[in-house]
Amino acid sequence: MNTLKPFLQEVNSIGFWGRIFGWNRIKQLLTQALVELEFLTDASHRQESSITDLKSQLEKRDTELRIRDNRIQEIERQSNKQEAELVQLRQRVSELQQSKTLLESAQEKRVQDRDEALRNLAQIKEKVQTDHDAFLQREHQKELDRLERMRETWQRHQGATKERIKSLCQKHTIEYVSEVPFKGDPDNTVRICNEYIVFDAKSPAGDDLSNFPNYLKGQAEKANKYSKQDGVKKDIFFVVPSNTIESLSQFVYHHAEHDVYIIAADALEPVLLNLQKLENYEFAKELSPEEHANICRVIGRFAHLSKRRIQVDNYFANQTLELAYQCENTLPEDVMEQVRGYECADKLNPPMERRSKSIPVAGLEKDTKRVQREAEGRGVLINSEQISENMNEIPLYKE
Repeated sequence: MNTLKPFLQEVNSIGFWGRIFGWNRIKQLLTQALVELEFLTDASHRQESSITDLKSQLEKRDTELRIRDNRIQEIERQSNKQEAELVQLRQRVSELQQSKTLLESAQEKRVQDRDEALRNLAQIKEKVQTDHDAFLQREHQKELDRLERMRETWQRHQGATKERIKSLCQKHTIEYVSEVPFKGDPDNTVRICNEYIVFDAKSPAGDDLSNFPNYLKGQAEKANKYSKQDGVKKDIFFVVPSNTIESLSQFVYHHAEHDVYIIAADALEPVLLNLQKLENYEFAKELSPEEHANICRVIGRFAHLSKRRIQVDNYFANQTLELAYQCENTLPEDVMEQVRGYECADKLNPPMERRSKSIPVAGLEKDTKRVQREAEGRGVLINSEQISENMNEIPLYKE
């Protein structure tokens, strides 16, 4: 636009003919003006584009500013909230400080009370320990004294038992035998109804009573040295100290030829009195004729059965020996060697006898019937009546 103004001024300054004859100049000027116009147009376009870019950047900046304003407002709200929470926390810290101060004061008081209680407890514990030690010492001394008295009692037991039996025999007019006419040296012997009754004093060897029952059991087995002699009663009495009874569980030992009874020293008088009652009557004279006949009949049948059994067993033993000789003499040598091998390998275990277990008659009868059924099942005829009749025909005694 600034270039066209001089051009117009120059056109206006020339005349009409000048305009006609100066057309080239005008054309030149117009060309120059068009070039400048295009340049200006391009510049305008560039300015408009720049203005558009600036507007876009401005809008972007406005958007960023709005976002920053929102962020600032959010931060301000959070800051206000945190300030409120900080005020509450400071208030809570103040309350906790006050509680801490109170707790520290209470803790100091509790520590003082605890220290005082510990001191008192230590004093009480020391006193209790002292009292406990003194109590244990007294109990220990009592136990030592008791054991000493027990040992003294056990040591004097044999002599005290002898003196007590002599005193009781003198009191109840029972014969006390100082020197026995049979083998052995029992501690005490009395004679009642023409029988010698042995009273042996037994006491523990030491403070330990656990082995005392085994000791009595062993002594009871050895007591047959008295019972197997003529005139000595089969019932033998072991007199033990009264304070050892609680350690025993068995007071009677039954054996094949004698019985042993364990009695306390305090029970001597009633035992002697019961034994003395044997002299007040004679058993055989008290029986009626029928009872006397029944006893004799049972004993006679037992004697007959025993002798007949010996006779039958002897017969079968002879038959068995004869059969064994026939096997050795008649069988071939190779067969006999094999037989000897089986013979050595075989083993016969009869029922073991137990002293504390009786043999009931019902059990024997049951076993006999079982054997009889097995024999009959195998075709063996068992006729008890015929066997008894034929056996009774065999003479038992020599004429």
